[in-house]
Amino acid sequence: MIGTGSPPPLGRPHDCTSGTPDHWDPKPDERILYRDKQTGDLGYLVRRNGQDRIRLDRPGQEILRKLEDFDEENEFRPYNLHQVAVLAFESDKLLAKMQGNHSESKREWMSLREEERIRFMQHGPKGGGLRGELWEAIMSVLKPHAR
Repeated sequence: MIGTGSPPPLGRPHDCTSGTPDHWDPKPDERILYRDKQTGDLGYLVRRNGQDRIRLDRPGQEILRKLEDFDEENEFRPYNLHQVAVLAFESDKLLAKMQGNHSESKREWMSLREEERIRFMQHGPKGGGLRGELWEAIMSVLKPHAR
């Protein structure tokens, strides 16, 4: 969760998933999330060898970075605009198939030229109609949650 929990003060009792005051990992629901200032990678606060570090949010891997390279994530936005556009594109393909437009339903996102992908991300499918309404609905719901 954002903004809850913190590492225990050194030398004080603590309740965490593992470790000692010098080596501490928060419970999943107590993680303070941070975003890398340069790459946008997501991580959370841990303590290693008595120092606060950021552990990248990658299951099964312990990749640690310096805290000063990260900003606290005030509002968690799990998606990027590209992911939202791909979801809208795949939904558009399914609707095109339901409408009997089989050639449109067989297009692949990565087969589109870059200009076509950008146009779809900004304006949706050509021709508007019900497909345009679906694109607008998806974008209006998910775009505010994208980074």
